Amino acid sequence: MGAKKIKVLFVITKSNFGGAQRYVYELATSLPAADYEVVVACGGKGILTEKLHEHGIRVYEVKNFERDIHIVKELYAFRELYVIIRAEHPDIVHINSSKAGVIGTIVARIAHVPRILFTAHGWPFFEKRNILWKSMAWILSWVTTALAHQVITVSSYDRTRARLWGLSRKLITIHTAVPQFSCLPQKDARDTLFPEHIQKAHLHDIWVVSTGEHTQNKNLFFLLNAVGAYNTQATRKLFLTLIGDGEDRQALERYVAEHHLRDFVHFTGFIDNARAYLHAFDILVLPSHKEGMPYGLLEAGHAGLFVIASNVGGIPEIITDHKNGLLIHPHTPPSLTSAFAFYETHPNEVDSYKNALRAHIRTHFNQKDMVAATSALYERDTLNQ
Repeated sequence: MGAKKIKVLFVITKSNFGGAQRYVYELATSLPAADYEVVVACGGKGILTEKLHEHGIRVYEVKNFERDIHIVKELYAFRELYVIIRAEHPDIVHINSSKAGVIGTIVARIAHVPRILFTAHGWPFFEKRNILWKSMAWILSWVTTALAHQVITVSSYDRTRARLWGLSRKLITIHTAVPQFSCLPQKDARDTLFPEHIQKAHLHDIWVVSTGEHTQNKNLFFLLNAVGAYNTQATRKLFLTLIGDGEDRQALERYVAEHHLRDFVHFTGFIDNARAYLHAFDILVLPSHKEGMPYGLLEAGHAGLFVIASNVGGIPEIITDHKNGLLIHPHTPPSLTSAFAFYETHPNEVDSYKNALRAHIRTHFNQKDMVAATSALYERDTLNQ
């Protein structure tokens, strides 16, 4: 008779397919089925749920999980999660996202779960918010860390800058990583994403893409402003595509219309397996205010795109300025327009940076290494239970 499988319950607030959800998906589908039984609890029935079902992974819906705080719903979510944990008796609860972190760690402690892990996908108190909000976010993050047995930060920045008094020994960095993947050739990718008239209109332009949720943290209005400023002066224009969706989508579309940018900005909405179409573009721009270890940047580098990204969070652990990409200040428009100009005027350096970034990511941000490091945390104490 074989050894008993380790049961892991992943908990995450939302079931869309942002970075934290992709992290859960990659881990849940990569753990060896011979050694692990995986269950997921998440809010709603979104794309994450659909993808997990395709792999035969059981998913519980926590109906009262919401991103914004609502006291009554938090109590209902607490009860829902407690019932799930008592029914499943997991060896490990691995919690993701700050909202789920507070509720999940408390419930898991009450239910006497043997091992509780929390992954911080960028601390919420680093967001651009008022001091009262940041202070509350820090307190709740401290409570989450205190209750968890181990906390994974996806960047060294988040581990060293968190300043969670008395708890730093609980933090360990395991970088987010991507699997090996291939992209469609440029023509096939463009044919899939864009009608012929759009391709013809931008045949000689520089094709720029930004991927991810359309939220305040992604700083996309800054990007739109920079594209508009650059195109008023440049002979060769920028054609920007925004892949993704989110709470700022309608406001972004209004901005594009009001600032007469429709000829140079295209919204695709959410695209499943968007990394397969990256060769449609020349540049990826990630102008975020706040990041942990962004999948979109890792995937673009792996695919060989030229990358321009904000000098925030874990991004400098991927990009070394003027070595394998360009780092910009997310509040200084000229830094981004200058980066676009650099792409146009320094083709040899651009090729060198792309090759260097591809090699760096494939060597140091390998998904097999991420899964192995996380599995080692699962098994550290669980096998002795």
